Amino acid sequence: MKSINPNNKPVLLLVLTIFFLMLMYYIPKDITVFGIKLKQVDLFMDVKPDSLLDFSAKQNNNEELFASLFPVVFSDADKNQPLSTSPQVGIKNVPLSGNVNQMSFFFNELKNSKSKQIRVAHYSDSGNEGDMMTMDIRQLLQNQFGGKGVGFLSITAQDITFRTTTKHSFSKDWKTVSVLYGKDKNIPFGLNGFTSVPEGNSWVQYQAGGTTEGSKSFKTVKVFYTNAKASSLKYQFDDDPEKTVKLETGSGVKRLILNANGNKTKFKLTASEGLAHFFGVSLEDGNGVLVDNFAWRGNTGVSFRDIPDDIKKGFSKDENYKLFIIQFGANMLEAGKVDYTWYRNQMVKAINEMKTAFPQASFLLIGIGDRGFKRGSKIISDPGIPVMIEWQKKIVDETGIAFYDSFEAMGGEGSMVEWVNAGLGTKDYGHMNNEGNKKKGEMIAKAIIDAYKKFK
Repeated sequence: MKSINPNNKPVLLLVLTIFFLMLMYYIPKDITVFGIKLKQVDLFMDVKPDSLLDFSAKQNNNEELFASLFPVVFSDADKNQPLSTSPQVGIKNVPLSGNVNQMSFFFNELKNSKSKQIRVAHYSDSGNEGDMMTMDIRQLLQNQFGGKGVGFLSITAQDITFRTTTKHSFSKDWKTVSVLYGKDKNIPFGLNGFTSVPEGNSWVQYQAGGTTEGSKSFKTVKVFYTNAKASSLKYQFDDDPEKTVKLETGSGVKRLILNANGNKTKFKLTASEGLAHFFGVSLEDGNGVLVDNFAWRGNTGVSFRDIPDDIKKGFSKDENYKLFIIQFGANMLEAGKVDYTWYRNQMVKAINEMKTAFPQASFLLIGIGDRGFKRGSKIISDPGIPVMIEWQKKIVDETGIAFYDSFEAMGGEGSMVEWVNAGLGTKDYGHMNNEGNKKKGEMIAKAIIDAYKKFK
């Protein structure tokens, strides 16, 4: 029997693969094999004319859901209209919804912003790395209620190359664990979800930057840590002489407050091997509002549950956190999925646990915004968005917190295409660029400030 020429094997494999994929096109819908749900594959979808694609049948249920959720932005008159290519974006002034009364903890505290410091924690996924969006929320709140400084910064970070509000550098001999990777049962996570341990004569340096008044300098640095040895830490402001200070030993959240003699733009910390478990530092200047940027790349938000309760309560005791902005959900989207019961249950538990640790704080859930999904030659809104928004509203209802509908505020269905065409989003139709993040940050801050004015 004549054997197959080895040189022809790759060609044969390619032919068989193409044949298999073409066969997949004829698989009945919703068929499951060994517990795995198979999906149809259309190799020619991107080159087929739209007339050959059954958009109406596939989108019918989705359109009805959009229409019921967002009747203003999805009317009968525009169901069959192509996505707009206008450079204008249909931004709407959307107020906070849900249990807006729960924002009273934050709003009442804002009345005293001239005489005390008020902290806001902004948690999100990779879309807010580099202080994106957070810095614009911070700027508007500080302009309105006072305050200077960028707030909390981890010892090491993934976004140092594109963070504009702070120039952040560190030595390579830090061991970092986080809710995202490298967990160690002996090293607790900080409120930021990260902890770093020096493995040599480790150092980290922060230099103020940015164009806003609140990010140009600082007068106070707080160092947050736990499990310290009976030893000293070295630190330096600008080019001042280096100083040493003893750390408090023991478990639980420890806080070292270092005050400079005037405005400073640079701070360096040096720690010997195993000195302590460091959560991070905070760059501050007096009373007013501080907004911390806690970006968890690829996360869904359920990792709040990985932060030990005693650490949460330690930060609650030492720092005046009055508002938690929670902005997740996009990383949970899954094509065709409509049941997010597990996610709802986990987020409800996570938020309620945070509310227990911070009983005098307000909580605001930011709904997912629009993002593009390619179907044929068209970019449409991801069909999973209205489904996820409904589940997010269930989370809000069950936890009794406030909600901001980012999707509606962006302009509703198809708005991501408009934002990209207007130079506010990237060509993957899934992420904002700097200008888009700035716009969304301002929209969120404005909604918060508007709700505060009504509250007064």
